[in-house]
Amino acid sequence: MARVLLVMPELPQRLGAPYLGQLYLASALKSAGHAVSAIDLGARYGEDDLQTLCAKVDNERPDVVGVTLFTYNALKAYSIARALQGKGPLLVAGGPHVTVRPKEALEHGFDLAIAGEGERSLLRALDAVQEGAGFEAIEGAHFEGGKGSALSPIEDLASLAQPHEAISAFDLSTYWPAESAHHALPGGMMTSRGCPARCTFCANYVTGRVFRYRPAEEVVDEMVALRIHHGIQTFPFWDDAFTANRRRLHTLCNAIMARPELEGVTWTCITPANMVKPIDLDVMARAGCTTINFGIESGDRKVLKSVKKGQAPEQVYAAVRAAKELGMSTVVNFMFGFPNEGVVELNHTMRLMKKLAPYTDYFNS
Repeated sequence: MARVLLVMPELPQRLGAPYLGQLYLASALKSAGHAVSAIDLGARYGEDDLQTLCAKVDNERPDVVGVTLFTYNALKAYSIARALQGKGPLLVAGGPHVTVRPKEALEHGFDLAIAGEGERSLLRALDAVQEGAGFEAIEGAHFEGGKGSALSPIEDLASLAQPHEAISAFDLSTYWPAESAHHALPGGMMTSRGCPARCTFCANYVTGRVFRYRPAEEVVDEMVALRIHHGIQTFPFWDDAFTANRRRLHTLCNAIMARPELEGVTWTCITPANMVKPIDLDVMARAGCTTINFGIESGDRKVLKSVKKGQAPEQVYAAVRAAKELGMSTVVNFMFGFPNEGVVELNHTMRLMKKLAPYTDYFNS
């Protein structure tokens, strides 16, 4: 058994719940018999800092310290690596930034960098350490002088331990003030991983382009557990493309409606506008969906085609309008500065934004 400390470095935006990716890692570690704890330097009401972290490492003497890196907190993570060097634990870096820049993490003091989905690879790395073996056979591993085997997506998502099973590793009081009546939803939920779209601007390198989804009953069981044990009433689903598989979408919505324990719950999701039709929106609304976050990006056909978005402005308008008319809140996301995007193209985007304005609640750009 290894003692593992998971660390979230300081972030420019404070977190109101444990990061879902770390919850998955913690559950995987716990289910394999390892002892796991966490310290979140980005928690909204937390007071922990680098000094607190160093003291925790000195007192608890973990065998491994795993740090999650995003691009906007990578420098903070490298400061952690420098501060912990020589204290004993194996320093492991993972997360989106490490997936695209693994060697950079090694250059800044980490002993091991794991790209892609980390649950399986981290467990194998711990086995290798305990057996005195190298990391060459571990998917996505990068280390001084070499790297492991090629990445492949985790196909059987049902084989992963459910993230809520490791909530005890996190101090939930650091996410909400003690006097608040709110509950810190443990990182939201994911019902699938990957996205089948081929948008050229997307940085989804961690879960990749292969769309995989969890069995509907397993998702519903997790929702029920969170409602019963944590009082959760609203569930944000963080899937990149929640509606990508229509049959699976309807199966999941029907499974939610069939469970009496979930009567009255609501949920939100994210999806490209061309992956949902009015018939889908109707069953989603009846199953409790209250908000959809649509990826739109541009209102210009040539731009959409050049970035392989796979949708047309009229599809966007139809989807957003239909969702709003069913009583849902809608969020629309646009991007600017695409290659060869000029005044004409931007005017097309502005025209679509104005057309969507009566049917949307939030514009993100």
